[in-house]
Amino acid sequence: MKTWTGILLMIILAVATISTTSAARTMNESQKQLNIDDQSSQTEVVEASNIDNMHDTAKTTKESIPVKEENVSVAPENENVRLYPMKVEGSGYIYNGMILEVDGKTREFSDWQGEGGSYKPEVHELDLNGDGQKEIVVLYTEGHGTGIYLGQARIVDPVTLDEMEMQSLDEIVKEHVNSRINVTSNRIDIDVTVDGVPAEPSSMEEDTSDGVYNEELKFGGVTYYSLENGKLVVSASGAYGMGLYAGDLTFAYEYRDGEWKAVDLNYSMEMYEEEYYESFD
Repeated sequence: MKTWTGILLMIILAVATISTTSAARTMNESQKQLNIDDQSSQTEVVEASNIDNMHDTAKTTKESIPVKEENVSVAPENENVRLYPMKVEGSGYIYNGMILEVDGKTREFSDWQGEGGSYKPEVHELDLNGDGQKEIVVLYTEGHGTGIYLGQARIVDPVTLDEMEMQSLDEIVKEHVNSRINVTSNRIDIDVTVDGVPAEPSSMEEDTSDGVYNEELKFGGVTYYSLENGKLVVSASGAYGMGLYAGDLTFAYEYRDGEWKAVDLNYSMEMYEEEYYESFD
């Protein structure tokens, strides 16, 4: 009886040991699988974090990319004088502000609003007044359309990068030009004097019954700025009506008493054909 009881106890103990070992093995395998899963999850988190960092880096890199080469104007006289937009709008054709760079120094001019594309601004470095010091000249187009061309010019001191004072077109016309337009039923007569000297009079025969005409010539609708023989030259058309031009006032800028002022003024009468208006489209 004691023998069978001992054998039975031994069997029970053996089964219990096997069960405990099996359970421990199962727990170890489960823990290993759990560790693997945890490591995989951590890897995914790290990878996701790296992707986010890559996106952030890409954004930073993109924001730090310099302006497009096609939007940079370089002075033909000095490659270290450059002009480019602060911001490009309107599918790349509108410069909202401009940055002038001279020998590594830069200055922003937020009020310079111009066109790009085929009307890309120009920048030059030259001695405009013959004093031995070169000035920076910026030429750009503020806008254009049928019968309209709004050219603009700026003169900048290359050392301080300060914009220099320029006598405006309105001031120049008020100081130097007098004009009178006489309209009858079928005729328009225009008389102009520049600094008291009469220009060649202009007469046009046309039906004026439905037209709206000015009492004097208006300037500013068509204005061109250019550099000719080392001088900044302006050509401004005089309008006797909406989109109707009779001739050009031309002059150059000269530095006098701390300001660039108009000199060598001349007015030339000229009839403008319809094709002339269309050339601004």
